[in-house]
Amino acid sequence: SEYFKSKQASKTDDTYLAEIRATKQEIRKEKQKLFDERTAMNKTLRETARIEEDLARLENLIKENGRIVFHDIKPEIRPSDNDMIISLSDFHLGISTDNYFGKYNSDIAAERLQQYLSKILKIRELHESENAYVALLGDLLNGEIHFTTQLENRENVTEQIQKSAELISAFIYELSKHFNCVYVNGVAGNHSRTSFKDQVLRGNRLDNLIPWYMKAKLSGVSNVTFIDDNNYDATIGYCNIRGNNYLLVHGDFDGFSESGVSKLVMMLGYKPTAILYGHLHRCSLDDVAGVKIIRSGSFCGTSDDYTVSKRISGSPQQMVCIVNDAGVDACYPINLK
Repeated sequence: SEYFKSKQASKTDDTYLAEIRATKQEIRKEKQKLFDERTAMNKTLRETARIEEDLARLENLIKENGRIVFHDIKPEIRPSDNDMIISLSDFHLGISTDNYFGKYNSDIAAERLQQYLSKILKIRELHESENAYVALLGDLLNGEIHFTTQLENRENVTEQIQKSAELISAFIYELSKHFNCVYVNGVAGNHSRTSFKDQVLRGNRLDNLIPWYMKAKLSGVSNVTFIDDNNYDATIGYCNIRGNNYLLVHGDFDGFSESGVSKLVMMLGYKPTAILYGHLHRCSLDDVAGVKIIRSGSFCGTSDDYTVSKRISGSPQQMVCIVNDAGVDACYPINLK
């Protein structure tokens, strides 16, 4: 009896020791997992820190270059009762086309930007506008959204971003010489998507890099201010001008129609004074239940294979609006050669 009892006790002890060993092994496994996770996290942090350091260094270089190129000149502009909204939509920098419907490339884009500036200054002289609000309405680069788009590109996406940011920065700097303040805001367009429409988040658009570059480039110009902090997201911009609310959209998510306006207004919960669009490559103006819907055109017009195949016609145009305390007072569709 004593013998069997001692054997049973030893079995119990053996089971208990086995449980302890198994528990210790599990603890070692969890410890190793934690160590691996910590190693991976440290690697990620190191890589992130290096990226942030590189971006900070790049930003500082852009700022230094901007201060050399763009000197701070504060113009003497008399106060007036109106401001100007300057649309800049569908720049499509990077594409190179030459066909029956038109010709467009980065050199022509730069020339048309100069034409646009000249006509803006004539309108500014006519109305004596005090401030300028530059609305970047998307598709500032041509991107690689379609296979035909990739074939028609003369510059790669990196070059498109850099050239577009440089040209628009110079454009805004010239505006700053003729207005008391130049306010800049914008949204991204569909051409700067990083993947197919249903396979990418709406905020992953390369257009968003251009304002970042421009902020650094124009940081030394005291009367240029970027007002994108109050935007709802990368696809819905907002600005308040003389007490009136204006929305900025590209137009790929929001239709230029009563139903498109209704959906946007109901989602945001208030009725704006006006909504500014791009996307369809032609200027247009309408009124939906007291909301002005204003569409700007494109710099390239109808020239690329995609717009021709979709029969999206329109000459190179941009839209300029004069706004006052009562809202939109006048609209000027600007034709470009």
